[in-house]
Formats: sequence, structure tokens, C-alpha cells
Amino acid sequence: MDGAQDVIIIGAGVLGCAIAYHLAGAGLKPLVIERRGIAQAATSRAAGLLTRARAKSGLLALVRQTYLDLRTLEAEHGEALGVRTTGSLYVGASGPTMRAHRELMALAMAQGEKVLRITPQEARELVQWLHLEGDEEVFFMPEDAFVDGYALGSAYARAARSMGAGILEGQPVLEILTERQRVSGVRTPQGRIASPVVVDAAGAWANLLARTAGAAIPMAPVRSQYWITAPDRSFSPRMPFLILPDAKAYARPEGEGLLFGFREAQSVHADPRELPEDLQGHVVAGDATGWAGLEEGAPLFQRFLPRFGDLGIAHYIAGYSTYVPDGMLAVGPLPGLPGLYSGSGCSGGGVAMAGGVGKALAQMITASRLEFDMEPHDPARFGTFDPFSAEWGRRCASARSHKTSG
Repeated sequence: MDGAQDVIIIGAGVLGCAIAYHLAGAGLKPLVIERRGIAQAATSRAAGLLTRARAKSGLLALVRQTYLDLRTLEAEHGEALGVRTTGSLYVGASGPTMRAHRELMALAMAQGEKVLRITPQEARELVQWLHLEGDEEVFFMPEDAFVDGYALGSAYARAARSMGAGILEGQPVLEILTERQRVSGVRTPQGRIASPVVVDAAGAWANLLARTAGAAIPMAPVRSQYWITAPDRSFSPRMPFLILPDAKAYARPEGEGLLFGFREAQSVHADPRELPEDLQGHVVAGDATGWAGLEEGAPLFQRFLPRFGDLGIAHYIAGYSTYVPDGMLAVGPLPGLPGLYSGSGCSGGGVAMAGGVGKALAQMITASRLEFDMEPHDPARFGTFDPFSAEWGRRCASARSHKTSG
């Protein structure tokens, strides 16, 4: 296959589709190349929490852009995204967590976010199953929402297509091509596609492609997992979602059940060279049923949900998120090879920050005024590293283990 494209984006997850949407909005005609289908890997497995409270102010700006995009996709492109504005509860039951939450909420309020400090009794009225002993500190952010990642990724794809972007599904990229020490396009089974700009948004597999061009993205695939209970009348679909650092957990409504996730003490990473092309049926990091993760997380979670041991578990969802050692992003130009950009490595926040990442990359690629502070996310900040080494994978996995936000 021959032909020249303005920009080639590898991967049609929520990030790849958001990048295409914003590039199309900037007047370019990008081509997204996806070996499977739109939003079928990590995006479809995401919990989709759109948390505004972020320890770094630059991250909040990226999330705010996603909220703006949600409104635009619904109002101007006729998308019904099913955004659930339930609000979020941040519960602190220990001194360190309380101090961290006060700092986090002060930062959010300083940036204009609506934050309410409520009593444990008021929290219990919002979430009836939540067990609190009365001495906890609880903050409520009423404007927080969550969204289905697949729905958002698909909406970005449809809107991008309507604005002139191309999306080629069922077509793997085999190699990122270079010429005269800069990017020149990609190679697929059907032939070469020329482009002066390539964005590697291939998620867990991104470093396999970056390697073909002699580049590396500072991230590794790290297991993310959550569970969904059987329907139970204790769980209201209208209740806020919860951030529970003292249980290393988060939880949100899922229909008439509860979706919850734990952050294990030792998060598990994968070597991207050992991942199959299709994760369907793949045993993620050796815990096929998720019972080992449940056994580790249950004791702390049960402090807030005493009935936990009596609940039925209907679903276990596991996949790979791309984590960076410092818990930030790895988004922007890759060093040493003009025209090659990373659109992968969002440390578990890909759905929440998709809009900001998409717009920021579009502004970088078109040399427009950059509206976001992307310096903390510069892929070059780690210097030389081996993205396939076990030591690097452990560093990336540690970032997930120590994550306390949504």
C-alpha cells in the first residue's frame, strides 16, 4: 500500500482516536492504523474514572480538556456517551491520608474546582454501604464523573472520521520507517505508507514498534485489574465513586453492582515481547481468576465494606496499562528521531487525560501554541534505559503500587 499521509497514528485506543480527533480539528488529515478494532484493548477494560483532583496541576488541565471534549462530542457530533456525573468521595482514615487529601483538595480548590468537606454521616447518606467509624475525613467533589472507555474511544473515532481522518482497522504496523535520520512512514503487510510524522499510540505494544526505529518510550505494561460484584440492592447506580487510599482501593457503581479495584503491594509487569497480539483469553500475569488479588486486598477493603465477604463476584477484568516510573506521562517527541512522537504511557490515566493528550500532541505536531505544561511528561527525561529489562519493568510496576488517586 502506497500513499502519503499528514500524520500516521499507530493504535486506535482512546488515546490514538483522541489524537486523531484533535489533529483533524487542527486541519490535518491523520491516518489511524489499528491491527484489531477501535478501543478493543486497554481502553475497553478501563474503569473510566475522570478524577479532577490531581497532585500535579498540569494533569488537571489534561483532564479538563477531556471534559470539554465530552461536551463537544455530545453537543456537536450527536454522541450519547452515557457520562455518569455521580461525584467522588475521598475518604481518609489515617493521618498520612488525611494530610495528603487536605493538600490535594487545597490544590483543586485553588484551581477553581468545587470541593466540599462533609461529615462521615453525610458520606454514609450518599453511599449507604460505606462503613465509617466517625473520625474519618471525607471530601466530596460533586462534579466528578466516569465514562465507559470504549464509548469514548469510539466517539472520538467517529468524530475524527467525520472531520477527514482515516481509520484503517485490521491492519498491523510491522515497522516504523526512517530515512536520513528522521521518520519517513510505516510498513504494513500491504506495503509502505509514507508520512513525515508518526505517533506511537500502541499501548502495551508501543515499545515493540519504537524499537524498529531505534527509539524507546519510558514505560512498561503493568497489570491493572478490577472486579464487579453481582447485583445487590446495597449499591445504588447514583452513588458517588470512592477513592480509598487506606484500603489501596477505588470503587464505583456498575449497574446494580459495585466495580472495585485494588493496588497490590507488588504490581506485576510484563515484557512486551511476550504479549500476544490479542489479549482475548490471555492469562494476565498468571492470575487467571483474580482470586490472589482479592485475597490480598480484601482485609483492608472490608474495613469500609464489612459485607464484602458475603458478596458474589460476577466479573474479573484484567489488562495492561502503561506505567512510567515517576507516575507521570510519557507524551511528546521521542529524542533523536524527528517526526516520531509517543502517544502511550499514561500511568493508568489514559481515559481521563485522553482529551488533553490528544490536543497537546496536535499542538506539538502543528507547531501551535502549546496550552499545556508538557515538560514533566517529556519522554527524554529518563535518559538511556532498556524498556525490556526486568529492572525497568519493576520500576514501572512500582509506580502503580504507590498510586493513591483514581
